[in-house]
Amino acid sequence: MAYEESEVFVKIKNGVKAPSGFHYMPNGKLMSDADHVAMFGYLEQTIKSVNIDTTDILNEGEQRVVTIKGDDDAVFSLEILKSDGKYYDFKTQTFVTGVRKLNKKRVGGSYSVNVKFPSANSVSYEINVIAETIWNIKTKHVDFVDFRNADDSVNINKTAGSNSNVLTKKIYQDPLKTLTFSCVAPSLNSTSTGTVNGATSSSNRIVLDEQIANLPSLYKIGDKITGTGIAASVHAIVTKINPDNDNVNEIEISVADSATDGDTLTFTPPFNGMTPSFTSGTGGDSILFSTSSSFSTTFTITLTPLTGRTFNVIRAPNTGDLCTIKTVTFGSAGLALEDEDTDSAAKFFRFPVDNISGLAEGMSLDPSRSGTGANTTTPAVISRYETTTTTTKIVESDFEDEIETTNLVNVSVPGVDFFNNPVTAVDRNGRTTAQAGNITFDVQQLDALKSDASVKIYAHGNKAIKQMTGIDANVTNVTITSAQVSTTTSGAVDNSTTIGLAEVGNVSAGMTVRGVGINASVVNPTVVSKSTTSGAGNIVVSSAQTLESGQTLFFDGATNEVTIKGTVELKQMGLSDEKLYFDVERFISAS
Repeated sequence: MAYEESEVFVKIKNGVKAPSGFHYMPNGKLMSDADHVAMFGYLEQTIKSVNIDTTDILNEGEQRVVTIKGDDDAVFSLEILKSDGKYYDFKTQTFVTGVRKLNKKRVGGSYSVNVKFPSANSVSYEINVIAETIWNIKTKHVDFVDFRNADDSVNINKTAGSNSNVLTKKIYQDPLKTLTFSCVAPSLNSTSTGTVNGATSSSNRIVLDEQIANLPSLYKIGDKITGTGIAASVHAIVTKINPDNDNVNEIEISVADSATDGDTLTFTPPFNGMTPSFTSGTGGDSILFSTSSSFSTTFTITLTPLTGRTFNVIRAPNTGDLCTIKTVTFGSAGLALEDEDTDSAAKFFRFPVDNISGLAEGMSLDPSRSGTGANTTTPAVISRYETTTTTTKIVESDFEDEIETTNLVNVSVPGVDFFNNPVTAVDRNGRTTAQAGNITFDVQQLDALKSDASVKIYAHGNKAIKQMTGIDANVTNVTITSAQVSTTTSGAVDNSTTIGLAEVGNVSAGMTVRGVGINASVVNPTVVSKSTTSGAGNIVVSSAQTLESGQTLFFDGATNEVTIKGTVELKQMGLSDEKLYFDVERFISAS
């Protein structure tokens, strides 16, 4: 009498165990396992799925569940091998020397086991589910379904099934990664230079050589200027450009001074030298996270300007003001697009770059006037290029004809395209990290941009940051506070608009002045200018004052220190250290 096809060997009958290598037949007789299989074959059972969270394990360790689903009588063994050569002992829930495994277990439809991963750094774990053949049960995995990364490498964690008796998954456990909060001023940080065209003496007007056509402006209102005849100690600020509307190369400065013909002037934007910044971590906040972790914690940034400059808070920042930065190298020539309008200067919307990974439409091109932004025409963002033709036709109706207008797309080019370039690198999660391609801007760029290296691309807001870095982060409960500026008079003042101060470094034009001795019956005076960048010096105010020497004065409307506090809600950390920057130009002005 043969077994039914779905029956598994009976090894114990009426409380009596069959000898090794034998089983009971339905008639109660013993039969050799080997003979039975030779005669009737195996009972095939299938493991249909293996489920485990394969995202990185928290640095401090955590528990995860392995769930195996399949036919009731499918048999499996499970082993977990750590990269240091140790195996997981399912009894002690520790990793030990010597092979250990969860040995020959029936799936029973669904089988789950809890695995305790310890605290560790720079390790990985290989999870092997072995389909076993035992008695007359031959277990197999469901058919293998391949999953390829963008570079055609196999992603074992996203494949399903197996063509052998072993199915493998892999999990990593990294050292803690650092997420740094800092600040950046994309367009108002880098210095620039210009050449004086005609000497001046004790004047607040300076004429400069004509700027190169189409290049970004070399100077802006609020820049501090220094050069021969204009000492660094003098706080000369650009207050107007083309003050009389008759010469676009003429500027007005806050204090009268002298300049030499042919002298090179340096223009320093108001956010230059602030901390923290793209180049300085002072005042920033660094937080440690496990890769792929989800976490919420607080951060604090202390923002200070360059000596002699001040900040004025406009509003509290939010996630939309956060950004991250990627650098790209431009190809040796721009790419002309069909229907692209050009003038006598070679200009292009589209350029090849060395790496488009992480880039997307809406991201901004470096707007700085020097450094990597020297040849950029901004503001400009990565954008789809599209030209259309409008056509009309007359549509007849019962009572009167109507004109129907249709826009036909002539040319449409995406803001980011790989242009048949292969993916050359991915991270272990399959995310593309290197691929050459083209980017298109909404503003034509000069041919001079070609071959420029390490040009910054800015990604603002949660979606763009996640696209560029893989980090999913938002900031909430953000507050911003300003330190009070005060100093003392260095001498008595008798009905004068000029006031001597012990320290003018934290005072700037536009600030209001209050304190004992300031006439309270009229509007508080404002600072018009100061004689030096920092240290003892004089300020000129908007109305005459009479003050005693040593009198404490308070200055409102600006500050020498801003504190930004808030909570970062991190849904996923990337695989490497990253920096997020508050774009201060969006919520702070500087003077």
